[in-house]
Amino acid sequence: AAPAAAFIPQDNFLIDCGATTAITSPDGRLFKTEPQAAQFIQAADDFKISVPAADVPSPIYLTARIFIQEASYSFHLTQPGWHWVRIHLFPMNNTIFDLQKATFTVTTDKYVLLHSFNVNNTNQAFVKEYLVNATDPRFTIKFSPQKNSAAFVNAIEVVSAPDDIINDVASNLLPVGNYPGLSNFAFQPVYRLNVGGPLITSSNDTLGRTWAKDDVYLKSPNLAKNVVVSASIVKYPQGGALTPLIAPQMVYASAVEMADAGVNNPKFNVTWNFNVDGAFTYLLRLHFCDIVSKALNNLYFNVYINGQIAISDLDLSHTLGALAVPYFKDIVVNSSFVSNGLLTVQIGPSNLGSGDLNAILNGLEVMKMSNTVESLDGEFGVDGRQETSGSRRGTVAAVGFAMMFGAFVGLGAMVIKWHKRPQDWQKRNSFSSWLLPVHAGDTSFMSSKNSARGLHYLHTGTAQGIIHRDVKTTNILLDDNFTAKVADFGLSKDVALGQGHVSTAVKGSFGYLDPEYFRRQQLTDKSDVYSFGVVLLEALCARPAINPQLPREQVNLADWAMQWKRKGLLDKIIDPLLVGAINPESMKKFAEAAEKCLAEHGVDRPTMGDVLWNLEYALQLQEAFSQGKANENEQGGGESTPATDNRPVSLPEESNKSPAEVQATIDEHSGTAMFAQFANLNGR
Repeated sequence: AAPAAAFIPQDNFLIDCGATTAITSPDGRLFKTEPQAAQFIQAADDFKISVPAADVPSPIYLTARIFIQEASYSFHLTQPGWHWVRIHLFPMNNTIFDLQKATFTVTTDKYVLLHSFNVNNTNQAFVKEYLVNATDPRFTIKFSPQKNSAAFVNAIEVVSAPDDIINDVASNLLPVGNYPGLSNFAFQPVYRLNVGGPLITSSNDTLGRTWAKDDVYLKSPNLAKNVVVSASIVKYPQGGALTPLIAPQMVYASAVEMADAGVNNPKFNVTWNFNVDGAFTYLLRLHFCDIVSKALNNLYFNVYINGQIAISDLDLSHTLGALAVPYFKDIVVNSSFVSNGLLTVQIGPSNLGSGDLNAILNGLEVMKMSNTVESLDGEFGVDGRQETSGSRRGTVAAVGFAMMFGAFVGLGAMVIKWHKRPQDWQKRNSFSSWLLPVHAGDTSFMSSKNSARGLHYLHTGTAQGIIHRDVKTTNILLDDNFTAKVADFGLSKDVALGQGHVSTAVKGSFGYLDPEYFRRQQLTDKSDVYSFGVVLLEALCARPAINPQLPREQVNLADWAMQWKRKGLLDKIIDPLLVGAINPESMKKFAEAAEKCLAEHGVDRPTMGDVLWNLEYALQLQEAFSQGKANENEQGGGESTPATDNRPVSLPEESNKSPAEVQATIDEHSGTAMFAQFANLNGR
């Protein structure tokens, strides 16, 4: 069958931001100039910049718009449905703002495309590409700079995609079965490879896609052999859904096969490795076309994804009835199968013992799928944004964060007191009825820090210490003055000086339990340190330690947050109310303290004194930051952008529980009342 005619999109919005003259891209597409695009943009203030010449792949990167405040582009769609959204970015030098330091968020009405994004000192032009199922006639892209930062964009594309570009049902890797409802997701193509062949530019793809070479992703290139044939021999199936709109002929005219194809006993697979964000689920589209066989039913092979068999004994000629006929397979890989941010695809011969001992792959697409809150970057969605005074919300967030700092600095000092001043407990009749007040601040941060320092300064000299064994947020009470009180000492144990640990049955609360204590039943003061680390993460992320309503990989806060921390992306899962209100260095120190508390082995965890020192230092950084903000506001009186409301995860639709029952389930594991006080600060 001859290739289908070029696809003509119903919607074709191409905007060269900041340009005053018409620009034609290298693939022959005409971009609108700034005056022609004026009807699409809404911005309180913006700046247009340009450079005379630069080493860029397209002239669309020679101009840009910079936004100091929130701005948006709105388009009226002729035909709602699947659309390509491409955001072109190049941090060019200019006198307005250092774009290397620009941090901003990009959203649509429904999806988060980029969250707290910056170019990370990249001085190259690049494009962020998305595939979005736009169901409303009006489609908006919003740019929201972080406080005291800026957003920028060089060019924008909103272009119709074919209706059948994404099938609604794919195969699921594990458990084996179908994965329906793909039309309800947005996608970000992370990798798109022409396996075994050359680079395919957008000029040679009717949908404007670029297909990169695969060689840099091969684990052992010596085990792979490239095969390239004339594109004319590739025959698309008659009347089928597979057309050049799925992938151009050039993709199917090249392949990688096993380097030692046909040998008697090839004991290897060809492997590709990809770095991905392990917090997201991915749609893999594998492209096949048997251009290596000389006869039908002579090639049987397996495909593996992260060590799991994804396709078994694939015989393309039997499936399609001919050779050199394109075929593709969609497979969904849940984030729980992505280990250490690595996605692996392998091909190898079948074990059937017939045909050639060979395997092939022609093309591969790896697409990130939007998560439960409709985000493709980070863990917070766009829903819940309130049209209120941004400056007030920012101030509330800063005050709340500093008060949390004070409360937990005080808690750190108090836990040290447990370990160092056990004689105080002897004056009480019951641990469970004893409440120890620790002043976390009499409306000032300094008093909280000083009281914490005073408690930390107390020395021991007694023969025993106390381990609380149940440090968690529901045992930390805050009154209206944010005075922290720790309750419920019914599980506490005393430890003789020099003893090191107490052998005892495991007791405590899930989500806070020291894993070493859980395994060995040996309780130490470092068990409290571990629990305290979880409390710090709860304060930072505004979610409970255990939330059984979330996907499996997100249920345990300590494990989930540390995955993001190790990737350097913890800022994407913190409470949105804190975004822009926290000094990045202060948050970094705070997060490091939590990470050290959560070390796998107690010997690797700090003492509470060390934790307290780190929190005091983080608090000092935050105080200096907040004071600087206050001075700026007094001098400039500028407005701030509204902060996002904290609604990190929506409840699964299939749940039969009422909202009250769901909340009770969550509260059973970890309290949320503590955070409700901070959420309602602007009502006090």
